[in-house]
Amino acid sequence: MISALILMLLLFPGGARADGGAHYFTAVQNGAYNFKGGRPGLEESYKALQGMVKLAGERGVRLTLLFSAQYAVYIASDSARLAELQGWNDAGHEIGAYHQGPETRGWDGYSDLAGAELARVRKSTGPLSAPGHAEFMSALALLQPAIKTGCVIGGDKKFLAAAPPYEICRRSAGSGAASGVNEAVFLAPGGGPQKSLSSFHPADKAGIEAAQQAFAGMGRGVYGAVFRSTPAEFGAFYAWLTFLGRQDPQGSRSRTVSTVLAGALLPEKKTPPRAAAVKPEKKQPLPAVKAVQAAQRQASPAEEIPKLKPVRSFFGSVGTRVPAPRQHRVVPPQKGYCGDGVCDVFERRAPGRCPRDCGQ
Repeated sequence: MISALILMLLLFPGGARADGGAHYFTAVQNGAYNFKGGRPGLEESYKALQGMVKLAGERGVRLTLLFSAQYAVYIASDSARLAELQGWNDAGHEIGAYHQGPETRGWDGYSDLAGAELARVRKSTGPLSAPGHAEFMSALALLQPAIKTGCVIGGDKKFLAAAPPYEICRRSAGSGAASGVNEAVFLAPGGGPQKSLSSFHPADKAGIEAAQQAFAGMGRGVYGAVFRSTPAEFGAFYAWLTFLGRQDPQGSRSRTVSTVLAGALLPEKKTPPRAAAVKPEKKQPLPAVKAVQAAQRQASPAEEIPKLKPVRSFFGSVGTRVPAPRQHRVVPPQKGYCGDGVCDVFERRAPGRCPRDCGQ
């Protein structure tokens, strides 16, 4: 017994986990494509989804597949696609729900809001009507009767209350890649049945590198990554699974969302209540310039400057200009005469005329 304990300490120093580190889940969102001309995009998405599931099966990674109501109807309307989905579920992949509320740009068309309220949220001029959460869950039941995991973005209170008990899209544990780091399971406020994890969407090269760095630095916990089943994100999905293959070659730490939350891998915490929003104080309008000047004059009246009295002075009376003393003006001698220091032509023609200048 003691020798076995010593062997464990040598193999896993510092209390490291026997399974080699943090667990992880990988989810795939399958959108509604309920816009005009969206059918070809839905078909391309399904091809990308098939490739993602195949790649995950080769790497031993179990996926959580989140479907919109429209996507569920698309799969259920074809027996071959429905049988293929059942095979994915039998292989260990999870089936979940994906809903985008009316506040989002990619609204899937389902909401429990009333006509006028829905029109206000959608910024529509006329009243709107939409099927509610009951119709949404009925469409998902075509794939699987009991849906445990969901990604519900936006939505009204009634829709959120009827959402699946496990949630991965409504809680952010941080910013950027850190939002996928989970060290605890958060319970719904008020003692509700819903449990939530956070996830990160590494859709490009920078996102993949950030997610790799975040996951590699985890010694425990669960990291969550989510992708969309589109050809544009297949490359990022491939890069992420390649990274996971180096970190976990056998896929032994791969989990679906429901197995993470039902398997007690993380401690549970209560979601802290949101702080009440503090309304900013209304700024008083700036007073007019004239009003400010009048208030300043009233607060500090101007003091009169005393006038100086005239004082007698030796140099004259106040306000008169004192003349300066006269100076003797020296007029310089003109050039061209004897004694100017220049022996000019005239003086040279007559020797002895000006010895002072010519030295004769």
